[in-house]
Amino acid sequence: MLLLEHESKKLLEGYGINTARCIFAEKEDDAVKAAISLGFPVAMKVASREITHKSNVGGVILEVKDEKEVRDAFRRLIRIKHAEGVNVQPMLERGIEVIVGATENEQFGSILMFGLGGVFVEAIRDISMRLIPITRRDAEEMIKETKVYGILKGYRGFKGDLEALIELLLKVSRIVEREDIAEMDLNPVFVYEKGYAVADARIVKGRKRKGAGGETRETIERKIERIGEILNPRSVAVIGASNQPLKVGYMVLKSLSTNPELKIYPINPNLEEIEGLKLKVHPSIESVKADLAIVAVPADKVIEVVKDCIGRVKGVLIISSGFKEADERGKVLQNELAKIAQENEIKIIGPNTFGIVNVRSSINASFTPMFSKLRKGSIALVSQSGGMCHYFMQNFIEDVGFSYILHLGNRCDVDFPEVLRFLKEDRNTKVVALYIEGVEKGRELFEAVSELSEIKPVVVLKAGKSKMADVVSRSHTGSLAGDYGVFISAMKQANAIVVETPLELLDVSKALERIGGKENKKESKIDDCSDDVGAVIATVQAGLGFTCLDIFEERGGNLAKLSDETIKRLHELLPPITMRDNPIDLSFSVLNLDAFREVLKTLSNDSCVGLIVFLLAVSPSWTLPHEIILDILREVSKPMVIVYSSTPDDFRELRVKAESLGIPTYPTIERGARVAARLLSYMFP
Repeated sequence: MLLLEHESKKLLEGYGINTARCIFAEKEDDAVKAAISLGFPVAMKVASREITHKSNVGGVILEVKDEKEVRDAFRRLIRIKHAEGVNVQPMLERGIEVIVGATENEQFGSILMFGLGGVFVEAIRDISMRLIPITRRDAEEMIKETKVYGILKGYRGFKGDLEALIELLLKVSRIVEREDIAEMDLNPVFVYEKGYAVADARIVKGRKRKGAGGETRETIERKIERIGEILNPRSVAVIGASNQPLKVGYMVLKSLSTNPELKIYPINPNLEEIEGLKLKVHPSIESVKADLAIVAVPADKVIEVVKDCIGRVKGVLIISSGFKEADERGKVLQNELAKIAQENEIKIIGPNTFGIVNVRSSINASFTPMFSKLRKGSIALVSQSGGMCHYFMQNFIEDVGFSYILHLGNRCDVDFPEVLRFLKEDRNTKVVALYIEGVEKGRELFEAVSELSEIKPVVVLKAGKSKMADVVSRSHTGSLAGDYGVFISAMKQANAIVVETPLELLDVSKALERIGGKENKKESKIDDCSDDVGAVIATVQAGLGFTCLDIFEERGGNLAKLSDETIKRLHELLPPITMRDNPIDLSFSVLNLDAFREVLKTLSNDSCVGLIVFLLAVSPSWTLPHEIILDILREVSKPMVIVYSSTPDDFRELRVKAESLGIPTYPTIERGARVAARLLSYMFP
């Protein structure tokens, strides 16, 4: 139900929100009385439940100065189609115009919006969003994410009351929760140096969606009970096993066979043995019991096969495609799979998945044997795309160590929230990297990421930023891609690190695995820093430092303001022809390794330095031996990122040694600078 403006403002005022007092008049004489009681000049607006934008129909008249103008204005406004009356309110002093709004999202439920207000809000779209309910920190971040923030801090005579605005956002969040609000549009809100006033208010009441999915926490907890068992199986049945090397049923067996301790049961009524792998074939699943069954049969046979698995396996992984991602018939089949999972004590991963890989336990339950060569580590990659899993494997097989590679496919049963809650408790996983195209259970995903990020870093890459990518990603795995901006806002609110490229996803995850995330903040001497904690860029070549700074700040990185004591010491250690502020040119100090060591030690002791970025480009005629570099870096107590430009073999050698000390190392300025910016904002929000 749409409230009239005077009804909306009465509701707001009940929560202590300042509004322009609004008097509703159905008759001309009543409008005159209202104007006199308020004092001239006044503003007059058409009142209607059918009109969304009053200014578009000529429904707003400002600076009404006397009784005659009131009567003229009333007559004009009441003649507008669908008019129910006229609202009279005092003219407000102009301030900084902002908008505060609330709406509902199909996947995430109630959302709060803040940004530039007035008539240009839709054209400029300088807005930020958070899921309701919000915290004070959420409110502060919403404001800081917009260009309005710069004006509010002080711009050409304008200045806004940030504290009052934060309180307004918190109150609106509470109203939406308590009053069953479906939509709210407060625009403009005039923000003054002291306080604010809501000039116009539009509120729609109605039953709120809770976010797609609708499952209780208890239901989700029951669903993840067996996830650990099927991600760590001791026995696997392969239904659709094949003797032909190019068939999926053969490739899965080959992948599994890399683990000699795993019990493998090929299932095919037409075979007796898998040639080359020396595996006895069983005619049906009825003759075996296993932790996990991998299904690689045509889509129209999958339902029957899964029903046969009930009571014989703990989980089913369906590689077969041709379901929701394909057509309406496939959607029906997938819904049937979901129903089977809900009604029986069995978990289903997929369909339309290439498989899952438990790297730490050497279990490659996929159709790609090469995943058995992945380096063991503590990064869990959970992906909605099998292609992206293969991309990461091919490009990072030497650089990054994984605990799991989990391709969830169409997610008819096992979805991101359950997997994330499993990984939260998994001792082999330190960092979780997510590649997501779309979600149906946005609110549950938000809650799962929020819970996980309290313990372990979560890095997220979302496809669908462009309009075309959004459309295409909807069909890829049969998902609702949803609004990119809402998703990103939700992930930021859940304290995940949002990245923009596949390369950045793995680079940042690797850095967090090495450095350790927020716990390093406790080891750093930052409590005495009165300013924001930032990074220091130390470079052996000045040009590298300038370029690094550009990319670092473009990604939102903040340079540390060095203390007077630090600057004084740098001036003593470095010659005047070098840069001795931030960035710092170390080119001459490497000729005196004691000075080089002392510079890094001095930077490490500065309370406002949260991260050190060290850059070195090696030339054929000159280099520093690795042992010397590493010996000096061992004494640095602050988290570090190294950019080391050299030959591939030389870089690889230094990377292995540096990362054994917990220092992530990258071959290009771009990669190192972007990682540094993400790390800094994560460790010191």
